[in-house]
Amino acid sequence: MDETALITAGVALFTICNPIGTIPVFLSVTADKSIAQQRRIALMTGVGVFSVLAVSLLLGSLILQFFGIGVAALKIAGFLFVATIAWAMMTKTGSILPTKNSGSPAIVPLAMPVVAGPGAIALVIAFAKENPALTDYLWGLVIVLASAVATAVIFFFAPYLAKALGPAGMEIFQKLFGLILLAICVDQILTSMPSIWPGLAGTS
Repeated sequence: MDETALITAGVALFTICNPIGTIPVFLSVTADKSIAQQRRIALMTGVGVFSVLAVSLLLGSLILQFFGIGVAALKIAGFLFVATIAWAMMTKTGSILPTKNSGSPAIVPLAMPVVAGPGAIALVIAFAKENPALTDYLWGLVIVLASAVATAVIFFFAPYLAKALGPAGMEIFQKLFGLILLAICVDQILTSMPSIWPGLAGTS
């Protein structure tokens, strides 16, 4: 695999994971946490992102084949889940997680499906199919690691943004990006549907 293709794959994965664009989600699900807890969740999210994408890279195709699931169905299911998060961002103030939820949001929903979502999983599965050599898999793991580390670092410093915006600014920020995220989910679901129902491809 040449250097240009490797860089392209890395940039594509980082863009799809979009840790910068998902800062509002991170701040929303950790709104009731201290800064120290938020930083710990950020680091755990990075570990979760690496784990999810590494497993997808190495075993994703086999898992989908075993359960008879297509990539399009995986994308639709994942974006439906993310859409519920986006809706909560628009309709709730503060943390969008249930108050009785004592578990960490680092793995679900942050690592998966917010960052390592259906698009990212589909990308690494496609990468593995197109680059079956052992060295390509190793480079794939390097790309996954880079995206996971970037996610952890970006989320680690996200609380400073919340502090700068203040409560009112954060509420506006949360609701605005909730709307944008919901629109992205709807667009991706509509884009994936013709893969399952080909008859929809000719409709508008």
